[in-house]
Amino acid sequence: MKILVINRQKEVIGQIATVLASVEPVIRYYDSGLDGLLAARIESFDLIVCGTDLPVITGFELVRSLRNSSINKNTPVIFLADELNQKTEYLSHILGAAATLRLNDEQLEDVLQNQRNKYESERPSPIKDIFPGYSLN
Repeated sequence: MKILVINRQKEVIGQIATVLASVEPVIRYYDSGLDGLLAARIESFDLIVCGTDLPVITGFELVRSLRNSSINKNTPVIFLADELNQKTEYLSHILGAAATLRLNDEQLEDVLQNQRNKYESERPSPIKDIFPGYSLN
């Protein structure tokens, strides 16, 4: 599982790394929205964990750009916000976020585990990738 983590605060990136250590994914970390956007345009990810308040471009602008034209247009996104309000929840809903959490919310580990389980249950087998529609049964 490949995860892209974008947050302006390096301490938060460290906390996310600690939570993700048990999942054992391949993780790319960026502290700038523009750097995260560029990475997501050239590399496919299974999950994006993104702060809403990023330097250069916001997390919402980043995800909107990915949804419009990117290899990650259908990748699940978890937004981390300093505070949850009606505008934040509305924007994350419009962009199809898998979850929106307050930055200090302890639900992050549960949400990440749920996304991992969903990824593993929906992941096609290598045979299906090579021969679409083929079944071993």
